[in-house]
Amino acid sequence: MPTSPQFIEALGPYAKHAPVQAFCDISKNCFELFHESIGGHERQRETPREHLTTRMLYISEATSSAIRLSVTWALSLPAMSLVRNRYEQVVRHSWLMHQSDNAEMVKYLGFHYAKASKVYSQLDEATRNELLRMNVDVDEWLTEKLTKEQRHYLERWEKLDLESMVKKRDTLLNDDVPCRAQRELADLYTPVYRQFSSVSHFDMYSMNMLGLHKSPNGLFVLAPDPWWPAILCLYTSLLDLIHCSEASKLAYRVDRQADWASLFDRWRGYRDRVIDRREHSADEAEPNAATKE
Repeated sequence: MPTSPQFIEALGPYAKHAPVQAFCDISKNCFELFHESIGGHERQRETPREHLTTRMLYISEATSSAIRLSVTWALSLPAMSLVRNRYEQVVRHSWLMHQSDNAEMVKYLGFHYAKASKVYSQLDEATRNELLRMNVDVDEWLTEKLTKEQRHYLERWEKLDLESMVKKRDTLLNDDVPCRAQRELADLYTPVYRQFSSVSHFDMYSMNMLGLHKSPNGLFVLAPDPWWPAILCLYTSLLDLIHCSEASKLAYRVDRQADWASLFDRWRGYRDRVIDRREHSADEAEPNAATKE
């Protein structure tokens, strides 16, 4: 795994807002602590379980970085889709890491063949010919049609929907992960995954996330609520905290409980301040009884 993404100089103006900066720093610290705890960015002689986690955390860190870039440039709606992705990443990896045997891991690995076979089989003839013209290597097994029994076996990973998975994952929580970062994820399914899926689906719910808000120059502009950058960073930093702490403990067997607990306490303090500020802002926006006509 290469060093951490060098994108800090590309962050947008929202990075100067205290709540956004605070939660972005938490996310950054999560991945720094994760890499430090497992011995740095360079990995050698990993077990299969460790190497899978290395690949997963590579994608996860890239996703978290993309969220921070989007949010600091006030691209809140695209960032919502990425936060939704981040939630699913955390749930699926956590589900695998909490298993007492390899049954779910076998399903996870086998699904690669089912998905690759389905993708290739549904390509039109022109696309296949273009791949041949470009000298793209196509494994022989991809050209073979799976039997009904083979497909059923390889698609078992897909049979458990995400909501059911996260509820089952929460029942497996125990003392094997840092206690302060250990929390249930099912309560985030609706506010994060279900709500933010609307942006991916481009449905009317996502359209109504836009409203007219007064800009610094006094003009009203069509945009998401100005509080969204802070809220999206709040969610993302919590997901990063849970994911990195679990991965270091459950995949690499490194116990840094005190460090993760300290980071979680920082996150919780920032969360409480953001909620208080938001409630205070809402109270100020609401005219009191004496001023209402």
